[in-house]
Amino acid sequence: MNNYTRNILLISAIVISSLGAYSFYLTKQDYAADSVIFNTSKNIAINGYDTVSYQLDKRPQRGSATYQVSWAGSIWYFISLKNRELFTANPEKYAPQFGGYDPVGISEGYTTPSNPEVYSVKAGLLFLHYSPAYQDHWETNRGTNLILANGNWNFLRSQLLKKQNNQ
Repeated sequence: MNNYTRNILLISAIVISSLGAYSFYLTKQDYAADSVIFNTSKNIAINGYDTVSYQLDKRPQRGSATYQVSWAGSIWYFISLKNRELFTANPEKYAPQFGGYDPVGISEGYTTPSNPEVYSVKAGLLFLHYSPAYQDHWETNRGTNLILANGNWNFLRSQLLKKQNNQ
């Protein structure tokens, strides 16, 4: 192998590694104290559904005010003390991506409320969808949609924060 070929391979490996690291960076959601979480007028996150149940029970379940916690500016309900404790120990693991807004809308540059009964869990990440049609669209083009949604999320999140702070 000559020097030119070796250099091309080395540069290609560096570029591919960088893109992989950047893509991983984009999939990490930022949940700071000023997070925007899709909630009801009563500030209940994801319409009162237990966000842990999607992964533990493989289905959405309505939580109870008996088991609640305040996190990222919203109140989260759970079906049990166990689920509340799991969430409290690692909220980023269980919180829906994109603040619980529909990821198809986010990928297209706008926010759409979600229906907590229409969801997908991939690689431990919870996505809540607006409708079954939106869910199908997300799943059909998940890789591309995820890249687009991650690219749009910071801007949309900042717009939601401005709106939230002006209320």
